[in-house]
Amino acid sequence: MRHPQHHFIPTRFDNPAQTKASSPLGSLWERLRGPASPAPASGSGAQQDRAPAKARVSGKEVITRYYDAYNAGDLDTIAALLAPDVSYHDMIYEDPFEGREAVIKYLGKIRRTVPDDLKFVIEDVTDGDSRAVGIAWHVECGDGVVFPFSRGASFYTLNDQGQIQTARDLVESSMKPGGSTLKLLGALTPLIRRLGPNADPSNLRRLPLAAAAVWAFYAGYTAYIMLSTAAPGSPAINTPPEVLMEVFHESLNFFYINIGLAAAGLSPVPSIAEPPVSEALFNFVNAWSLMALPYMLADGASNKIRGEGKGDGPLLAWWTGIMFLTNVFYIPYLAIRAAPEPITSDKPNALPPPPPPNAPLPSWAPYFGATSLAVGLFSIAWAAVGRPEYGDLAERMAYFTETFNSNRVFYAFVVDSGLYAVWQTQLLKDAPAAYRFVPFFGQAAHLIAGGPKRDEEDEGL
Repeated sequence: MRHPQHHFIPTRFDNPAQTKASSPLGSLWERLRGPASPAPASGSGAQQDRAPAKARVSGKEVITRYYDAYNAGDLDTIAALLAPDVSYHDMIYEDPFEGREAVIKYLGKIRRTVPDDLKFVIEDVTDGDSRAVGIAWHVECGDGVVFPFSRGASFYTLNDQGQIQTARDLVESSMKPGGSTLKLLGALTPLIRRLGPNADPSNLRRLPLAAAAVWAFYAGYTAYIMLSTAAPGSPAINTPPEVLMEVFHESLNFFYINIGLAAAGLSPVPSIAEPPVSEALFNFVNAWSLMALPYMLADGASNKIRGEGKGDGPLLAWWTGIMFLTNVFYIPYLAIRAAPEPITSDKPNALPPPPPPNAPLPSWAPYFGATSLAVGLFSIAWAAVGRPEYGDLAERMAYFTETFNSNRVFYAFVVDSGLYAVWQTQLLKDAPAAYRFVPFFGQAAHLIAGGPKRDEEDEGL
């Protein structure tokens, strides 16, 4: 776990002579602009040929003011000190934060998270260069109490306007491997030399590693669930006719609609009874499949499936396949979704662009959540007490165990339920844990709530 101190920014010098308050921000910008041109000499009519050279504020003053403002929680001052296209790289993250808005949002989030008495203290700072500044610092909590493992160093560059253009922060590690680091360096150097530029960890983002892992899992899933003789029951290509008919009858009773119509004396389509535990499992998995559609439509990564000018048609086709054949379509969808964005730059070392942000969930998403929740709850009750002629709860549990160990389709539905719980954590990756990690019911509740709520504090920065 990284140290929270790395995310705060400095406030004072250890030398008491250096603790005098900074000048107001307005005065700073007056110095950046330089003095106004003087009026013509009195009585001579002579005009000054040129204005005096601008007085440039020192880089040291800009950076120390930046740290003072951060410790005070003054994000407005920090924003004025950052260039619009600033690049800030906190080295505990793989990628830098790009642009003033992203940096301010990140710093604001950190300031709201950490205790107010954690302050950065500048130990040393370079002077004499208005374009580049290096500092050494540590973090204190309370009244001069040094936080453990809080020493760090930062390097900044400034633009012509005296604003911070780039920043890089590096914090002390809590691990002290000592001489073993040199041994590891010596052992890895030949390999790194052989790999060349490919040894750069950032280049891994160009490789479809995540997608390849999902495709590999799909190959294993297909081999085991669809083709293997190791799983219970017959492989898919040898599915017994009676099992196919059972699935067909359960499809006719999709979401119990036909069962309800038959109970009311309306039978436009014959409602043929099957064991209630099997009917319940079939409908429960389909209710879970139903909930995937709103997330697929809102998912920015799904643009890889939409393609140019194809709208949502391809996504609807994938979702229809998920409704009928569950993970036979769900896993390939996730594999395509996990592929990196294509590189559009002509630069040979350019990284793929980040995936587009997710859109809000559709306005009708709560109806899908409520429908799935109702079907899921009814399925649990139906498995326990539906069709009384199929016996009591103990007999139904015995049926579940026996069928799980002999019927490949039934077994696959149980496995799919477990996998759906994993897929849910991916589709709801930005949702609170109560939604993300509670299988089925957390996803239904998330849809009913209308999806993620905007962080008002973040948006107010």
